[in-house]
Amino acid sequence: MMRLLLAGLAATLVACGPGVIRAPDSQTSEGPRAEGAQQVRIRRLLVSYAGAQGASANITRSREEALERATMIAGMARDADQSFRELVVQYGDTPPDTDDRSTQRLIVRGQSSLSEVEEESALGLRERQVSRALETTAGYVIILREPDPTEEEQGPQSIGARHILIQFEGSSRVAEGVSRTRDEAIALAHQIVASARAEDADWMALHREYTDEPNSPEGGDLGIFEHGQMVPAFDRAAFRLEVDEVSEPIESEFGFHIIQRTR
Repeated sequence: MMRLLLAGLAATLVACGPGVIRAPDSQTSEGPRAEGAQQVRIRRLLVSYAGAQGASANITRSREEALERATMIAGMARDADQSFRELVVQYGDTPPDTDDRSTQRLIVRGQSSLSEVEEESALGLRERQVSRALETTAGYVIILREPDPTEEEQGPQSIGARHILIQFEGSSRVAEGVSRTRDEAIALAHQIVASARAEDADWMALHREYTDEPNSPEGGDLGIFEHGQMVPAFDRAAFRLEVDEVSEPIESEFGFHIIQRTR
């Protein structure tokens, strides 16, 4: 079984014991943490410029003009009577990752798709506070922190899960004797998912037959773990599952994981 430990400033990943795919220690309680919340709900407004990542062809403003426009909009957003959503609809440019015009994002530290500067700014805001214009590769971003999510929206803080690991040549810490290609691995992983979701599924038998995880515990059982303890792709997928639900194949540096939430 594999765990990830932090090795120096480079955060080199190493294996350290059976059963669990762990995140670097810097993401757990031992490492330094930035000030601010661990989870917030936000709205985001993007002001793009010609040449920025994902900018549409009809955007002709310069970087300097985009900064001036974003700074003006941030000032407008701080007016208590101003609807931030209306500002997004009226002035925002559609970002390359998602259309923010009617979107609230739930941001969890270390698990968002935002840039580092956006995530840290969002997590450092007070409720209803508006950020300054933040420079990103897509342009200048303004963030409003919405009221905190309810307990139901936050979801569980810890879960139980088990997994089957299918590796391929090139996977990190690939097990001895694994020679399949990535395409062969994903095809096999989809086959296992279908079997694991069948009414007469025998998870233990599937695990014994297919897992490539060295020294895996019985059934690939990971026990109980909290947000941030597993590598990000695994963590995100596992916490989205309902109890007993089986995931689609989830790729990490170790290969493809088939995950079943147990608690």
